[in-house]
Amino acid sequence: MRINLLFFIALALTILFVWTMLSGAWMVIAYCVLAFCLFVALGYSDTTILYILGAREVRSDDEENFFTAAAQEAYKLAVPLPSLYFYNGSFERGFVLQNRQKVSLVLSRSLLTHAHSAELSAICFELLLQVKKGMAPKRTKVMFLLGTKSWLIHAITQILTSLIPSREIKQSAAWVINYLLHPWLSFVFKLSMGKRYFKKLHNLLADFPKEKEMRERVMLKLNHPIELAHLPSKKLIELTSSNRSRHFQNILALELLPHEWDSLPSSQENIRVEKA
Repeated sequence: MRINLLFFIALALTILFVWTMLSGAWMVIAYCVLAFCLFVALGYSDTTILYILGAREVRSDDEENFFTAAAQEAYKLAVPLPSLYFYNGSFERGFVLQNRQKVSLVLSRSLLTHAHSAELSAICFELLLQVKKGMAPKRTKVMFLLGTKSWLIHAITQILTSLIPSREIKQSAAWVINYLLHPWLSFVFKLSMGKRYFKKLHNLLADFPKEKEMRERVMLKLNHPIELAHLPSKKLIELTSSNRSRHFQNILALELLPHEWDSLPSSQENIRVEKA
């Protein structure tokens, strides 16, 4: 898997850097920090993503439809019953996370609020299908890698800019960081996952026509970030986010990554869904 190769290369380069640039106590400290990061990556990658998203666990009393839909689709696909979370984001997104046998479904608050029970079932089916076919761990690793990079870069930037008295310089530094960060994150995402992941998911959904048709209906109702297809508009979103909190910028970094819901159904599918 390409993501495992990227992890190995990053680990090897970090070990080489520490070995050549540090010595004595600093080398020991650096290796301890590296060991801790490796421990988190292997054992708590899903928990780290939930932390970056600021996700909160959903209670069955508050979102009964979500719980029912997740349980039914998990039973249908014979996968572990997932833990359910929501987060406050800018777009209507849904993510599936898996670390070993622990599965989590994370939906944006706006999506959870506006989707009815049948639509939630279609969403849960698509996300849990990735668990059934062994695709979810790869996506979890990619989101962990990119999410932690975004968190570290924004944290280091905030620490360094806190030493600068000029507000204009701080703002300019934040603009530059966001301008350079998001293209790099998208590049690594495409390098590690590529378009094959979404094509494979699309082909898998073709074997379930009823669920696929409901998925197309859901996609037509979603608040699609069509403006993300245009580079100037995307850059404007990235730059304006510099005025928001570091937590908001980290969430936006994950939401701006390519997603299977970004592309609308084809025109023939639209006609078929509208006639149904």
